[in-house]
Amino acid sequence: MSHPEVRLVALYEDKAHDSFLRRFFKKHPGHGRVRFEKCVDSSGVLKRLGAEVDALRSQKHQQNLGLVVVIDADEKGLSHRLSELDVRIGADTSDGRRTAAERIALVVPALEIETWYVHLCDPSARPVDETKDYKTSPTWRELAKDLSAASRRAVDAWPPAPDRPDPASLSAARNELRRVGLD
Repeated sequence: MSHPEVRLVALYEDKAHDSFLRRFFKKHPGHGRVRFEKCVDSSGVLKRLGAEVDALRSQKHQQNLGLVVVIDADEKGLSHRLSELDVRIGADTSDGRRTAAERIALVVPALEIETWYVHLCDPSARPVDETKDYKTSPTWRELAKDLSAASRRAVDAWPPAPDRPDPASLSAARNELRRVGLD
């Protein structure tokens, strides 16, 4: 039996997210069309979140739609940022907080997505510290020189590996993406 293609909206912060997401969706087919919405920073994502959730819910009769929200944890940490997103959805939408059945994935790289790039692309940097800012590290600066190649390497290394302990935010992201039929 074939499944209808999922059509997704990807709401995210910046160029590093954009490069990773475009490569990720290209490598993981079956999601249908994706509308990419770059919001410049975390406050932009938070401002758009309610409207995108309401738009998704207004079409709930179409079971093949989904929303992927990518926002860095920043100094708030993974659990606090997830809680903030949940509260924000509850406050800024007409139908309240996200339910278990909704096709809404909340992906929160900690400290930021640059941490994931360093972890996935440079085995010598493992284990990464999700409280450390890798934006100023030599590893990230080298990866950022060719973000397309870095995103390709990161997405190629996305699947869990038995000999590689992953950061908590990366494991949580994999679980969240299953909500919209991706892993």
